Amino acid sequence: MTNDKNRSNIGYGNPPDAHKFKPGQSGNPGGRPKGSKSWKTVIEAELSTEIGLKEQGVELKVTKMEAFAKRLVSDALAGNPKALGELLRQLNKYFGDVTPVEAKDLPASEADVRLLLKYAEKAIKTKVQNGESDDQSNKF
Repeated sequence: MTNDKNRSNIGYGNPPDAHKFKPGQSGNPGGRPKGSKSWKTVIEAELSTEIGLKEQGVELKVTKMEAFAKRLVSDALAGNPKALGELLRQLNKYFGDVTPVEAKDLPASEADVRLLLKYAEKAIKTKVQNGESDDQSNKF
């Protein structure tokens, strides 16, 4: 039978001596199978495959990574603020001489401008209906 001294050391992170790994024994004796691919290898292989892409009416064969870069650049040039921010982040990461742009510094999208104009029209209409004047001197 086991004595109380050995039993007190058994618990979380302290298995009984019979169940501990022996010196030189691995916890995963089979290990990772030879030839199995890492996630990085799989992604690199997938991004390096070629696809057909039509650009300005011309059929091109480009890698998926090149197609991804073309899409990011075209979306940024079209005014997509998220694409622009990501493009600038990538340029800064790989070229290092591009100043980072914060969301507040990006131009407003067309939808944002329409929303602001609609709000301004509504505010002006409400002000006119309530008979308020534009004179700001009596506000202070």
